[in-house]
Amino acid sequence: MKIAIQLNSDRNIIGIYSSPESGAEQQSKIEGWTLVDSDPAFSIDEMFKWTVRKSDNKLVHISTGMTPDEEKTQADALLGKNVGTALAAAQSANKKAENAVAGLAQFGKLVAPLLATTQPSSNTDDGGTK
Repeated sequence: MKIAIQLNSDRNIIGIYSSPESGAEQQSKIEGWTLVDSDPAFSIDEMFKWTVRKSDNKLVHISTGMTPDEEKTQADALLGKNVGTALAAAQSANKKAENAVAGLAQFGKLVAPLLATTQPSSNTDDGGTK
């Protein structure tokens, strides 16, 4: 559905003409009015959060300069990037842990024979049992 939007000099929405569609087309021919595709997320009660993007005459949020669909796409991409980064960090941590365990096991193999031959006997003349 097409609607006509009236913008002030700061590109803030100050008027909306939404019915019928042929009326919106006629309204958009008046200076200061623009014909745009309506967005399901657009609400007259929150029109102060919206503007019309000059490059393609789409209703966009002032805060982001994007349509709700574009915001969702960006959020999904960011989420995917964050998940990918977290997985890479987890894999790196797992590899470091595996390397540490392997290193300790190797160290244990080297030290075990030394400990077995150098431990003092508990059977001593100074109070141990024989």
